[in-house]
Amino acid sequence: MSEAKQADKPAVKSTAKTGAGTRVTDIARKPTEVLLHGRKGDERLLIIRYTQEGFYLSDVKDMLSTSALYMEHDLVQRITGRSVRTVQRLAKETKPIRLNQQQSTVAFQYAQTLEHATNVFGSQPLAEDWLKKPCKYLDGYVPLELIDNSLGFQVVEDYLTRIEHGVYQ
Repeated sequence: MSEAKQADKPAVKSTAKTGAGTRVTDIARKPTEVLLHGRKGDERLLIIRYTQEGFYLSDVKDMLSTSALYMEHDLVQRITGRSVRTVQRLAKETKPIRLNQQQSTVAFQYAQTLEHATNVFGSQPLAEDWLKKPCKYLDGYVPLELIDNSLGFQVVEDYLTRIEHGVYQ
């Protein structure tokens, strides 16, 4: 893969235990790959099943960490519907915390939109820039603020598809 293509992919930190201790490695993965945690996810019915099971809070936080924009807007609060303090407390639990179906669906919508926008605009920084600005086609709404609503998500995805095909009046 070319260096330019690798630079466009978000870096995700992964830890691996070695005989000498723990080492951190950078692995470039897409937001949906981080969220799905290595499971196949290219078919809609599989995604439905995974969201019904619920994603782990730690995987959602890892997915959000692939984007500076997502981290700066504290989207884990929007996804979970809980305060920062409650999310911090849940993250400290010894037992892994699973999100419910609705929260998992919203998390997947954020991952999917970031990937789609990155593909359309050619780089993640350009995609993030588009996601945070009001859009005339979306009646002045900021795309990032629409994603957690299923209808808003569909409108944003439809518009990205229109841009992708050159029909973005």
